[in-house]
Amino acid sequence: MKTIYLIRHGETQANRDGVFRGRGEVPLSPVGIKQAQELRERFAGLDVQRVISSPLQRAAQTAAICFPGRELELQELVNNLDLGRWAGRRKKEIATEEPELWRRWLEEPERMAFPGGESLAAVKARTRAFNGLLAAAAEERIAVVSHRSVLKALLAEALGLGEKWFWKFHLDNASLTVLIHDDVRGFVLARLNDTAHLTDYVLEWD
Repeated sequence: MKTIYLIRHGETQANRDGVFRGRGEVPLSPVGIKQAQELRERFAGLDVQRVISSPLQRAAQTAAICFPGRELELQELVNNLDLGRWAGRRKKEIATEEPELWRRWLEEPERMAFPGGESLAAVKARTRAFNGLLAAAAEERIAVVSHRSVLKALLAEALGLGEKWFWKFHLDNASLTVLIHDDVRGFVLARLNDTAHLTDYVLEWD
């Protein structure tokens, strides 16, 4: 049986400001660095054998702080959703200027392709491939540091959810979600959006 620790990267100022990040490079804020340090304390004494991270700075920085001295495996399959022309824009601005697309984001994101970017269906396909790598991995304790949309897709794939899945999970910055896997049961959700280790975080609802 193996345990997979799914970690959303620490907070950035863009999270506080209601700005979509996508694949734009946004560093951790001072709060995000503190959150990564609190994650490190959470994992103290736990022998995580493999650390996989999105290649984006905010994820890799979280992983490096949380698992100091460990080799980071940067994995394109868990890179963030490509938001195209939505990246770097405030959510309130998009809601006002592109109301139909914003409605779709809130009501049926699974059927949405972001203008100039990626669809959530494509992200889900990426995580399907990544979950196969996790299932086949030899290590028993694996940490994965990634992004909200990617981790939601990974969970939906792992749990076999159908058409409506994106808003069925809420994942805060620097939260911990745990999957257990064996060859008989497959993936089992053991913990979701655990933030007990955090002293400060913002609720990012949309």
